[in-house]
Amino acid sequence: MARGCACFLSAGLFACLAAGGAPLGDVAACAAEGGVEDVSLLQRSGPAQGMQALQHQQDNQTCLARAVATATPGEVGQFQLRVLNYDNAWHITCKASQESLVLDPFTPGAPATFFGPLQTWALQRDEGPSGPIGSIETNAIVTSMNSPDHFNLQTIKALFNQTVPVFSSYAQSPEGSLSSLLLDELGYKDYHERVALSTLYPNCNPTADGALDVETIGDFQVCYAGPFDTLVQFKTVLIISSCGVILFAPHGVEGPFDQNTARAISKLRVGKRLLAIIGTSTLHQFGAVTKSFKTVQDVLRQVNPDAFYDTHRMEHLVLSGVAWDLLGSRVFRVDRVAPEDVCKAFPDQYMGSPSRWGNPLQVPLYGQP
Repeated sequence: MARGCACFLSAGLFACLAAGGAPLGDVAACAAEGGVEDVSLLQRSGPAQGMQALQHQQDNQTCLARAVATATPGEVGQFQLRVLNYDNAWHITCKASQESLVLDPFTPGAPATFFGPLQTWALQRDEGPSGPIGSIETNAIVTSMNSPDHFNLQTIKALFNQTVPVFSSYAQSPEGSLSSLLLDELGYKDYHERVALSTLYPNCNPTADGALDVETIGDFQVCYAGPFDTLVQFKTVLIISSCGVILFAPHGVEGPFDQNTARAISKLRVGKRLLAIIGTSTLHQFGAVTKSFKTVQDVLRQVNPDAFYDTHRMEHLVLSGVAWDLLGSRVFRVDRVAPEDVCKAFPDQYMGSPSRWGNPLQVPLYGQP
């Protein structure tokens, strides 16, 4: 490759130009590597005009194309991120401490059943790590909510070849909200068995000086932050480690953080990376609707993370059940934001998602380098 060139995209030269300061001869060599279209552009326009035309081509590259050229998939500072499926299950390692967490474990092929026979979905079996789920190493399991696609009993039991504490939302525990408890008992199969496995329900309870109530497991401190979701009472998971701070909310957020929580996050991130893993999709299920991407944007602009991942786009689901068979999208629908539009909203922070559908910024599977 010619000196000063870094041609990542066959469709253009923007990565080559981004290397900066390359002589015209080197740019022409990069064009040759980039493809016939780029060489033709230089030949038609002449060197000076060709450079201007190629710069214009760079400016018109998609946000995703620019992000692909500069991102290292699944790496943010000292955090290493991997996924356990193509939807919502994450494995996050802090390299500084060599400790890890599993977020929302849900094995491909495991069923998630809602309201008895009304609706079931699963992820395609071949869309996950090749090894057995029980071989995954983790220091703790953190669930964002008690529904079976976020707190999957079959998956969690497979992870219990180790002594692993399980975090779940206080409001969805037997000690929390009565209305939420009743909804969970009606809606989720084996709810009580899942509750029996989770004994840590830390609510952040931020004070005016930014102090938090947290549960500590090794290098990680965990609590649940922000306003309750109005339907099932989930909150944003706040995770603190020596590598940085993580905000995890796969169904989006109810609204911006209160002043005390925002102050706590601001103090915690000093000298560290703030990583947000927040779903941008809007879910319509049995008449209930989650918040939209607009609310997610409000929160991200409030906290200004160093990196942002979309999650839980529900593009790899296989749906079945009486309600789905009879009513289809009238009982279950997902309004998704195109990855390019997510990227345009946060061009300096967007790092992709687990999904493999139309998404060039893909977080690697667990076990992949």
